[in-house]
Amino acid sequence: MAVPHTEDVSVSGHPRRPLVSDECGPKDGVRVSGQVYLDTLPAWERILGDLLDREGDILMDMSGITFVDVAGASSLARTAQCLPDGRRIVVRKPPASLTRVLELFWPELVAIEVVE
Repeated sequence: MAVPHTEDVSVSGHPRRPLVSDECGPKDGVRVSGQVYLDTLPAWERILGDLLDREGDILMDMSGITFVDVAGASSLARTAQCLPDGRRIVVRKPPASLTRVLELFWPELVAIEVVE
């Protein structure tokens, strides 16, 4: 019998938090909070997949995200690469872990704009 993972182990010095998203203001915006790591990656990828159906640029308010692992950053980059030319994902206040990984592995990916 499978048991859900509920152990309170920290990721990057923060207690584990579930991933939560909700609409924020305009129809093209989403607010995400929690952490993106192995356990929350399926939810993260569902959130990103839903973004592909939207028109125009997409605003992701990530001020409530405390950690994104490399797999989560890769999913974000792949999603941005699937957008039609001229569209982008505008990431507001991402955690430092995401900013560092994007700069390291996708420095010229113009479909993601990080704003503070």
